[in-house]
Amino acid sequence: MAKVKPLRLKSAVAPAAARPSAEYSPIAEVIADNGIYHLDQRFDYLVPESLSDMCTPGSRVQVPFNGREIEAFIVARKESGSQPKLKEISKVITPISLLSAQALLLIEMVAKDFAAHPFDVLRFAIPPRVASVEKRQWLPLEKKIGDRHVKPEFIQLPPSANPFLRMSEYLKKVSDEGSVLVIVPDVRSIERFISHNRSAIILDSSQERTTRYENYLKIKCNRSQLIVGTRSAIFADIPDLSTIMIFDEGSEQYYEPRTPGWNVRDVALLRRTLEKVKIIFLGYSPSSEVARSIELEECDFKATRARLVVEGFAPEYSELLPGRLIARVRKALESGPVLFIAPRKGYAQGILCSHCRNVALCECGFKFARASASAPITCTMCDKVSAEWSCLWCKGKTPFLISRGSARFAHEIGLAFPKVTIISSEGDHIQDDASISSGIVIATPGSAPYAPSGYSAVIFLEGESLLSQTDLRAQERARNIFFTHAALVVQSGVIYAVLGNGHPMIGSLASWKPSLLTSRELREREDVLLPPFSRAVSLDILASESAQLVRALEVARTEGRLPAHCRILGPTRRKNGDDRVLILAPISDGDSLISLIHEYQRRRSISKKPLASLRIDPYSLIG
Repeated sequence: MAKVKPLRLKSAVAPAAARPSAEYSPIAEVIADNGIYHLDQRFDYLVPESLSDMCTPGSRVQVPFNGREIEAFIVARKESGSQPKLKEISKVITPISLLSAQALLLIEMVAKDFAAHPFDVLRFAIPPRVASVEKRQWLPLEKKIGDRHVKPEFIQLPPSANPFLRMSEYLKKVSDEGSVLVIVPDVRSIERFISHNRSAIILDSSQERTTRYENYLKIKCNRSQLIVGTRSAIFADIPDLSTIMIFDEGSEQYYEPRTPGWNVRDVALLRRTLEKVKIIFLGYSPSSEVARSIELEECDFKATRARLVVEGFAPEYSELLPGRLIARVRKALESGPVLFIAPRKGYAQGILCSHCRNVALCECGFKFARASASAPITCTMCDKVSAEWSCLWCKGKTPFLISRGSARFAHEIGLAFPKVTIISSEGDHIQDDASISSGIVIATPGSAPYAPSGYSAVIFLEGESLLSQTDLRAQERARNIFFTHAALVVQSGVIYAVLGNGHPMIGSLASWKPSLLTSRELREREDVLLPPFSRAVSLDILASESAQLVRALEVARTEGRLPAHCRILGPTRRKNGDDRVLILAPISDGDSLISLIHEYQRRRSISKKPLASLRIDPYSLIG
């Protein structure tokens, strides 16, 4: 006889009794963190009367969504909803208004412009929550909107002057109008700025969570402030913001590498339309986008008059330092430190076989490199060390080092200038500004320390390699490198470049006029309809789907759903095995292109296919 199992009572959770809704404006519109790309619209929820006073626009709440509880932000309160039967807000997480109506609208505008879910943008706008900080009393101030439209300005910094000290002088002229937000590329720039502006409030992702969240709430509750931060600080919700100042606006650091890939300049210009704030770009040489705005008279260019002594020395036999240049460096060392700018870090970025001249490759297929004169030859991909290297082709045993890096430059320059102190500054080993008083400093771009008394000479090594990189931004980046580092010379100092003396860069530096180069760059890009004369969209997709995507885009262009003047480039294979498809459209057709790509991503999301990796107007089209 079969054993009879004991009876079990089935348990069930009784639904909670509905709470009475708020008497006034019982419906809340929210942006919800649902994690679903195509569900990016606002959602309506009932506001219980017991939570009504805490459910203000900008507050953080918890709402039920598809059988789970998720985080959301209230955008607005209203009298009626979009559906007859609505779920209600579960609880209020943060009763403080963390975002004003204008800040929420900015987030939605950025999401639309970069084809993203609004909550993916919102994550950058608000620092991670710290409950203990919220327990203090915070009274966010009402947002004050400006009443005038002012054209953006690009203020060119002079050479032989501390740019952060000059920035402080410009801030004094605009601080009386309200709060000022200063955006800089990196933490090192924040430290340099703070040394001249001790009262500034810092907003940066490198801060401790508690400090960062506390500073964010402090900004919300005060007026007439000076705020400095890196990339994500551009979203800071400041009650009386009057001016946004962006230092070195062409820096790659201003392009968010994570989805959705927005950039500081475009977000700042969107804020200008919403809040009528003044935008000031401060730097030595404008990006191509700002240069085009200056050409169109949409941005005012405030030039600095200056003259520099600049000489070019073309190498005859691929030597690091042409002979005539060595004597000039020795003379410059008599009056102060000398700065060498090396185009790349490391020692040797490539290895050849001395016998057959073939590039040395590892068994995995990637190139070998050497980190220092005493380091072994190592694979750049799998890190395999080849203690007894031999050529795969001819079995030769003698390697030939190519593509010199800063470490090898330091070694060779040390041999050319014996008994002179050689200091390297690169990567994770950047020298402190106050530590430079004499000797030779060899730095990679962006790593040069400021010498308190300035450099008696600045030398650009392998100038052609700085100008001949393969991506679209190569000329722009090289121009910025030359101008930014030439500015570190003292007024009586000289600039030397291992470059032909007839190169346009020499004349542009000498007259301190980047326009001599930008106008030429813009004409070259305009002829082939490249940014900034077009909007660019890059899609990285599985290699098995790329051909189908290209065919679909061609059909869309034929049917008029994709602008007729669009260019479809690719697919090209990426290192990770995916394919990249690049689409370029004239500026006037940019919104139509982005709208179509946004719909393409929505449909993939609806059909539960993996989304393509999308970038709109990326820093580099091939990066």
